[in-house]
Amino acid sequence: MHRREPQTGGRSIWLYPLRKAAARPRARLIVFPYAAAGATALRPVLTGLADEVELLGVALPGRERRFSDPLANGLDEIVDAVGTELTAGELLPTSVFGHCMGAGMALVFAMAHRDLVGGAAVSGRNPPGVPTTSPHLDDADIVDFLESAGNTAPELLADAFWRNRLLELFRSDSELGEQASQVIETGPLNQDLLVLGGADDSYVDPGGLDEWAGRTSGRCEVLVLPGDHFFIIDRPNIPIITRALGNLVLGAPASTGGERGGSARVGRL
Repeated sequence: MHRREPQTGGRSIWLYPLRKAAARPRARLIVFPYAAAGATALRPVLTGLADEVELLGVALPGRERRFSDPLANGLDEIVDAVGTELTAGELLPTSVFGHCMGAGMALVFAMAHRDLVGGAAVSGRNPPGVPTTSPHLDDADIVDFLESAGNTAPELLADAFWRNRLLELFRSDSELGEQASQVIETGPLNQDLLVLGGADDSYVDPGGLDEWAGRTSGRCEVLVLPGDHFFIIDRPNIPIITRALGNLVLGAPASTGGERGGSARVGRL
């Protein structure tokens, strides 16, 4: 297979393994984090995927392994850098996955790399034209949002340094999410979509998720599960989501060329 050297001098900065890779992976899933989090926050729904799926997290600056790095200047920087590292390695049938802000970033990446990405899992995000969250949340609203995720330790939010750090990350990530929304409005997708939603999500209308089918020429499956905006990390939902992700990833073609279409509803549980 053709390879080209990454601009990072061979070091992987933007992509990192979320688990030990199989000797010969058959497919790849790239995971984009939600606001103020790292991709490892989504690991609970990923570790049950078949060993033949390579799991790569997107390491956004300012968190986890890149805590000391300056925050990203814009979405283009992220999409270009991740694409450069991805195409420097072995090419595999690839899908992308993200929740909320991460879903928007995943879709923008898919639009920019139509020849590489065959499937996209969109979690906790309204279809284009409908805002997912208010861009004018005050500090107290953001703290409430982070607490609802269940992955933010209360002692971090109680500590002035970490609270301010998380607020900074959330506001920066919200701006990236707004940029993603603008890009997604510009044209259709051609990837297969798996759309995930929470039945009691106060930020995303589960009844409107079927509208995603009109945004892609590929297949679109919608799965609505019990729970609020962070239904995705509710323990009873995890095996269902993992199974749906596995079906998407292992069915994703090596390229998205050709005519495809249609939609299907997985169901509401």
